[in-house]
Amino acid sequence: MAYKKSKDRRVVRNRRVMIYTFLLILALFYISAHRTLEKERGADRAEVEMMAGGDGTAKVLDGAADAGEADPLMEAGTSARPAKAQSEVWSGETGLTAGQASRKCEQDANRAQGDELIIGESDLWCLILTNAEYPVPEDYTVELQVIPGTEQSVDVRIYEPLMEMLDAMREQGLAPIICSGYRTLDKQEKLFNRKVQSYVRRGHTKEESYALARQTISIPGSGEHCLGLAVDFYTKKYHKLEKAFENTPEGKWLMEHAQEYGFIMRYGEDKVNITGIEYEPWHYRYVGVEAAEYIKEHNLSLEEFYIEQSLYG
Repeated sequence: MAYKKSKDRRVVRNRRVMIYTFLLILALFYISAHRTLEKERGADRAEVEMMAGGDGTAKVLDGAADAGEADPLMEAGTSARPAKAQSEVWSGETGLTAGQASRKCEQDANRAQGDELIIGESDLWCLILTNAEYPVPEDYTVELQVIPGTEQSVDVRIYEPLMEMLDAMREQGLAPIICSGYRTLDKQEKLFNRKVQSYVRRGHTKEESYALARQTISIPGSGEHCLGLAVDFYTKKYHKLEKAFENTPEGKWLMEHAQEYGFIMRYGEDKVNITGIEYEPWHYRYVGVEAAEYIKEHNLSLEEFYIEQSLYG
């Protein structure tokens, strides 16, 4: 009988050990799962703070730097930073205006997804092509805004980036002057006919004069200026629309920075055989920041850009 009681106690004890062991294992699993969940929540909170561009961003990045760890955003490229934080960096370190810094941030964020340029329907208004083969659409209308201090006007949609570009130039001590903006089709035709007559007076035939004129000015029915999207520059010291404009400080600045504001030199020196228009370093056309950066980077004319992006149709 005593032996049976002793055996029963051992069985009970063993069962208790198994139960306690099982409960201990459950507790360990619970603690591990809880810690993992807390880490994930902490990471989520840090990400939210970073996306908000608040003080949390600086703490997270500074902490990684102190620990000698690589900033995951930097590894992905600066364009992977939250838009607000990145635009503040560009604005503070490069002297860009807030509007330009914001557009630059959006542009680089899009490019981080790939080199391919994505053009939506909302972008097409500033990509309209007009040349000898493509006249200005008959139903084309434009809302204009006058450029301060001039008698010139442009499409209201390009007014802000144009003003930002002019302000940036003036901050550098430059003195850009817009001498030509929007033109009506009637005015464009008069200018063209006047150019033809000037060649006739020099002894050329009408046919020769027409051919020469179309190399320097858009033919009737077409014209960048008739879209309200193009402007011609000269400077306070240089009042000529000639090749030498490229050597002025203003001309050099535009060649280097115009694309940052959405403008391209429409008629490049190495694109004459494509555009049909002689080199015009003073003539800039708005196409939007992303398209302008792409065109500049790949050294394209607007005609070539149309072919590459399959915009003809």
